[in-house]
Amino acid sequence: MMRFAAAFFVIVFLLIGCSTEPKYQIGEWKTLIDPAFDQEKIVTHYKQKVAQYAEGSKEEIAIYAQMQEALKNAGNNRAADNKRAKLSGYIVPLDIDGDKVSRFLFFPTAAACIHVPSSPANQTILVEVKKGEGVLLEDAYERITVYGMLHLERHEEATGTASYVIRDAVTRVTPEL
Repeated sequence: MMRFAAAFFVIVFLLIGCSTEPKYQIGEWKTLIDPAFDQEKIVTHYKQKVAQYAEGSKEEIAIYAQMQEALKNAGNNRAADNKRAKLSGYIVPLDIDGDKVSRFLFFPTAAACIHVPSSPANQTILVEVKKGEGVLLEDAYERITVYGMLHLERHEEATGTASYVIRDAVTRVTPEL
């Protein structure tokens, strides 16, 4: 009986260790941000500049544009490049193929999808889905999980700038509980 129990536990441990689900190195959005990045430092710098000008003035608008550009170009975590990712978030459709969104910008929060300015580039991913995959149009406002290989690669779109891209992605609707 003891031999049977020992063999049973060995088999269980082997099965757990041989899980068929791939290992994902990136599972949280904060992993995409360089640990040394200090967004507050950039924002404070530009807030001091903007305080010198009238609200709504062309100077104020120009300074905010400079701040957005500085945030777009900062804070990317190079260690996240070429890592398997499994991230949940929200989309802004870019390309639609039939009844599915086949290419989209991907953000950690729903608010990032509908507010201007958009999320920082280090929190935005351009996603191109695997052929035959995609997010159904009726699910485009739901929480989505994206699976795939993450690459550090800047993309400018009319609706935002992405610092990362996932090609041949697989997507799943994952409603919040």
